[in-house]
Amino acid sequence: MPDSKQHELARELRLPDLVLLQVLLIVGLPWIGYAAKIGGSHVWLWGAAIVFFYFPLAGSVILLSRKLPLEGGVYQWVKLGISPFAGFQSAWNYGFFLILFYATSGSMVANSLAYLFHADWMTSHKPVILACNLVFFALVLWVNVRGLHVARWITSAGGALVITLYGIIIGLLVLKIARGEALAQPALSLAFPAMTLMNVNLFSKMAFNALSGFEQVAIFAGECHTPERNIARSVWIAGPGIALLYVLGTCAMLAYTPREKIDLIAPFAQILGASIQSSSAVAFLSGAAILGLLFAYFTQAVACVAQVSRLPMVAGWDGLLPEWFSELHPRHRTPVRSLMLVVAACLILGAVSLVQVGEQEATQLLVGAGMACSGIYYLAMFAVVLWGVDTPGWLKLGAITAAAVTVLAVVLQVVPILDVAQPGIFAAKVGGGVVLINAAGMWVFRRAGRANADEGG
Repeated sequence: MPDSKQHELARELRLPDLVLLQVLLIVGLPWIGYAAKIGGSHVWLWGAAIVFFYFPLAGSVILLSRKLPLEGGVYQWVKLGISPFAGFQSAWNYGFFLILFYATSGSMVANSLAYLFHADWMTSHKPVILACNLVFFALVLWVNVRGLHVARWITSAGGALVITLYGIIIGLLVLKIARGEALAQPALSLAFPAMTLMNVNLFSKMAFNALSGFEQVAIFAGECHTPERNIARSVWIAGPGIALLYVLGTCAMLAYTPREKIDLIAPFAQILGASIQSSSAVAFLSGAAILGLLFAYFTQAVACVAQVSRLPMVAGWDGLLPEWFSELHPRHRTPVRSLMLVVAACLILGAVSLVQVGEQEATQLLVGAGMACSGIYYLAMFAVVLWGVDTPGWLKLGAITAAAVTVLAVVLQVVPILDVAQPGIFAAKVGGGVVLINAAGMWVFRRAGRANADEGG
């Protein structure tokens, strides 16, 4: 990739923006509810997830962002560390992971509105879901076309909101302990959790779902001030705090709520309601929590659509996609055509997923296929750490354990969590979708190679 192309980008992101973006992209609000289902022994699973996945991921991102501070992040790392084809497939899977995940945004918005207005019919009404998707992505597109000088304020607000919400429930935990009040159950336990399939499944989600994402900000390397230093520093600053938020947040969940009654959808509202013990206050706080979750989700979508749009832009620089993908807005310096393509893909896949299936099954199909795609690009990134660059021995060992956790998580997450009509067909749809996605990527890469060879000849 010519350096001149990267230099055309506006460098908007500074260290504070990157730190808050790390928090926004990694810290999920529902995960403390999942972890609390284990009881006080959650500390063991958080610890294992941190040691075997979180630390190796952080080390990998620090190493690669310093050696290869290039716009495109994982795409560039895998391209230069393994091969151009592997890099393209990594970017292809990365893009589809986020597109498939956020294609379900209409359902997320419809469910939130149904909760606020006590209108359960909205959650399964497909025209409403499609309309919510259209309005949601119109706003996401508008923000992203304006560029990171606008988007960074929105994503920073989302990161600050996440920290604030966790700060509130951790403060309630400290207050409860200081007053000597009885806990719903022990918040911490040294008893080792049983090695059941459920606990293994929860561990995989706590590691791969809750603690993944450090690599995402590196996609914006060409739009960061001193990326070779600030991306690594953002990992160092945000990493310990994120782990602490998760552990203490889970403790707060257990302190206020019996684990058999934990609400996996809105655990924050549940903690706030239990601390105030007022029906009217609970209703208000529940609504406020849902609005907060919806805003945080919107800010995450803004960041993730921006990320995905940079991948076709960089691939266009490399001659693997038509040049118009790389054209920047004359004023805002954003890849507006790539942005429009990503938003259109989200809208189309969101609509197609609803054909002949229910809303919940559609969401599971898209998320299951997306997580499988994310596993493919994570394995490629860890392969670069193992074989593509000069890496310390301790980090190579960590990359092996993180790759093993990745494989475990992908296998467990393509299995439907909720009941579906035909589990076998569901699994075939997920697996077939991933195969088709990668086959399409291979076709695009080979076609570009033939076209470049013809031009060269």
